[in-house]
Amino acid sequence: MHYQKTRKLSGHADSINTFAFNLDGSRLASGGDDQKVIIWCMEQWSAVQELHDISWGQITTIIWLGIDAEGRESIVFGCGRGMLHLYSQNKAGASFVERGSVAAHSRTSVEALTFDAPGRRLASSSAHGDVCLWAITEEGSFNLLWATRISERHEGTRGLVFSEDHTLLHVFCTETGYVHGLDVEHGGERRKTWQARSRMCDRHFQLCYSISRTSSGSVSSASTKRLVLVDNLDKGFTLYRFPTMGLVRHFSAPSSLPWLLIKHVVFAESDTLVVGGSDNGKVHVFDLPSSRTVQVLSHGRCKDAIQAIAAFSYENRHVISPSYRKPHSVLTILCATTLVLLACFLGSIMFAEFSSKHPMQLPLHRKSFHSFDQYLSMPYHEDSQYSVDSDGLD
Repeated sequence: MHYQKTRKLSGHADSINTFAFNLDGSRLASGGDDQKVIIWCMEQWSAVQELHDISWGQITTIIWLGIDAEGRESIVFGCGRGMLHLYSQNKAGASFVERGSVAAHSRTSVEALTFDAPGRRLASSSAHGDVCLWAITEEGSFNLLWATRISERHEGTRGLVFSEDHTLLHVFCTETGYVHGLDVEHGGERRKTWQARSRMCDRHFQLCYSISRTSSGSVSSASTKRLVLVDNLDKGFTLYRFPTMGLVRHFSAPSSLPWLLIKHVVFAESDTLVVGGSDNGKVHVFDLPSSRTVQVLSHGRCKDAIQAIAAFSYENRHVISPSYRKPHSVLTILCATTLVLLACFLGSIMFAEFSSKHPMQLPLHRKSFHSFDQYLSMPYHEDSQYSVDSDGLD
């Protein structure tokens, strides 16, 4: 496989911070520092609607809530000023209108969102460690079910994942490496705490290195919710078994800057590839079972940072979207037979498609899938060496 740039979409006037695909991949939502949310049509490669308000502040995170019985879609996004906004359609295919908003985290920005579709419950977290669970009504209002603070130390959170049975909400505190399991049905009571470790260096493997206590990496969960990817800020990305946080493997993408930069990393191509950003204008594509680099895509200058990434799998292609933290960001879309990459820089969006005439720079060896799938199929237990007694934690 080989990826080539095919499209360029413009619309944002500042850095793009977040992407989210809807349920069938027909729409992509992007949000940025320009206080805009843009809804893109993936079939026509064009913007179909812009949502904008100068009171929002930067758009930090976006999530789609799915499709109701009448075919209407809804979207929620969080802002730098702590607000949550819900927009939905009056009828299938119509424009999005605001249904409700709430000051979810008044002290700081919204950092992460996740949605429990069967229970219509939305979880949100802030940069200071506040976690809230909301019931989303049919009318679009936010009803607070409970709120809790992970730590009095203002421990930052960068990831939220519901357990498969939706009874626990896992909160990733990436400045310490702790993953807290909160009881969804009992007011967010802390039930279990894990800490990610690395056997490679035989020490606590913090999701954020200690030299950058004020920064945090990103977290992405696989479709099966049995694996999570973590951005380690300066060394690359690490794959962990979820929820016990046992180390699986590392994907090397060293930082080239003297400071640490948050970069999104995602699963792609039905969880067989790992795609991560960089601080040097590169998009790294890895083979998940072997951790080998299969392609490095250049989308900007060596000092351009690619931070926001999203991925989606279609029947005959997969889509990934990285973005540059630059004014006037560009969204670049790169496609393969089964993969599309979106990279943003200079306020627009560009697309590329796969050409069978060009071989992949490094061949994929799928033989490793056998042992890797065998590893994943092994029943896991609550390994005491990865769990932490929550008594005494702030």
